[in-house]
Amino acid sequence: MSDWIKKLFVERSDLFLKLMNERWPRTEELVNGMVKVLNDYGVTSGNLLDLCCGNGRISVYMAKKGFKTVGVDISKAFIEDAGNKAREHGVSSSVTFLEGDVRKLKEVIGDVSEPFDVVVNAWTSIGYFSQEDDLNIFKQARELSREGAILFIAETTHSDFIFLKFTPTAYTEVDNIVMLENRKYDPTTSRIASSWAFYNKRGEDLKFIDRVEIEHHIYSLSELSSLLRKAGWETVACYGSLLTLQPMNPLTSLNIVARAR
Repeated sequence: MSDWIKKLFVERSDLFLKLMNERWPRTEELVNGMVKVLNDYGVTSGNLLDLCCGNGRISVYMAKKGFKTVGVDISKAFIEDAGNKAREHGVSSSVTFLEGDVRKLKEVIGDVSEPFDVVVNAWTSIGYFSQEDDLNIFKQARELSREGAILFIAETTHSDFIFLKFTPTAYTEVDNIVMLENRKYDPTTSRIASSWAFYNKRGEDLKFIDRVEIEHHIYSLSELSSLLRKAGWETVACYGSLLTLQPMNPLTSLNIVARAR
């Protein structure tokens, strides 16, 4: 496991949980868009695999739509919170959350599910490892899925957007936590190196909590489609948003729909 992944998602999961919870209010709209796409491909129910599920927002809302979902994440804290969220939403019987490394996906999944009809990877949960690792993750997901299964790569940053709209700094405030981000982007390698500094806000004062140094790869649409093809998935559509199903352009996020070959 990369040091930054362990630090951000395991050791300082309390901080990242606050950022993830900010995305829950718009998840129902995202899932409504995904369900509409699935209906177009004749998928109205079945088994869903949520890769890097975080604290379970997509798994929970897809379970509310009638899917039996399995979420996998490396963070024990995220998995525990996801279980709590499932109980709060009344879908505990329809979801299974597993703590584990997605690079060992088949080992983590074991025999807890029949073949998957839908696979989801959301919120730029890709590019953390090597491209060989990413290829292996999606190969395993394909082996665990039915022929014709649908894969969503949703709400993902792509290299065209970064190239056009790159900003070296960012400010995020959630509850009493402030995050200051400094970024460096190398377009020759499509890699971003970021420094995330977390502070506790007390009135007008900021008290330093911790810092996490992050580095990961940013894919282009063609690069990611090529990787998926090698893994047994064929890209069949791409959108700028799964909430509105608007076309993708360089200033939107990347949302791929692929089908298992």
